[in-house]
Amino acid sequence: MKAPQIPAAIKQKFVLVNNLLENKYYPDELYFNVFAKGSRLLGTFFWKVGDMLLIDGLVVNGAAKLVGAFSGVVRKLQTGFIYSYATTMIIGVLALMTLWFWQLIVR
Repeated sequence: MKAPQIPAAIKQKFVLVNNLLENKYYPDELYFNVFAKGSRLLGTFFWKVGDMLLIDGLVVNGAAKLVGAFSGVVRKLQTGFIYSYATTMIIGVLALMTLWFWQLIVR
């Protein structure tokens, strides 16, 4: 090459065109910033909201917490004494008879 300073001068003068051509019109940056980052953000959203909050939080752990709360109440009701069970059954029969008589009177 007779004048090696010419390519450097052209590169310095047309820096925008040079960058556009060297980066091949930026499709890789566009793909990375729009599709790759966007799908990663969407996946993170579905992981946080769908998996952690809904599935793990409400369905799995929510069911376990509900069973734990219900069993805590039932545990207090189960005393092991026959007279408390008999009293509960008598109260239940009285409640059912009251509802039955109430429906007969209302009709």
